[in-house]
Amino acid sequence: MFIRNTALAFVLAASALLAACGNGSHNSTTIANGGIVVRGDQVTLHGHGGAEATLDAAGKLVIDGRAVAVDAAQRQWLQQYFQGARAVREHGLATGEAGAAVAVQSLKNAATHVTGGDSGQADASLEAATTRVDQEASKICLDIQQIRAAQERLSSSLAAFKPFGGIIDGSGFDCSKDA
Repeated sequence: MFIRNTALAFVLAASALLAACGNGSHNSTTIANGGIVVRGDQVTLHGHGGAEATLDAAGKLVIDGRAVAVDAAQRQWLQQYFQGARAVREHGLATGEAGAAVAVQSLKNAATHVTGGDSGQADASLEAATTRVDQEASKICLDIQQIRAAQERLSSSLAAFKPFGGIIDGSGFDCSKDA
């Protein structure tokens, strides 16, 4: 039952993520209620007080239109942040695809039960599809943790990053299987 409930929650979350990807916003993905927007090769952060920052794969940080000087460690953390945000997008799409497969398999399962087919095999196929959703969705959780770790390091070492230090607050991102 846990797997099915977890899968349902992840399917709904992935559906919302996919809706953001395909809503005419030029293939953008929003994370943390719009605090992070992934669009193309750029990640935009919306922080406290209306601050806005962009970062790219190279670890270049621009806050409110001004490039911010960073040291080697900070650049690495910015790259980690960027990679985590891009991974959320990719894993969100994969989770959505897996969720669609669950929907298809659920319909097949229902048809099998109605027609008197091999319900054991249908149930096993549905369980396998559901497991794939859980596996894909767990990757998103790990990506969020990666972003959060980078965010914490940047917030403590780079004063200009402080307005963005609370975008990922840690609540709701327990990746343990027992959560």
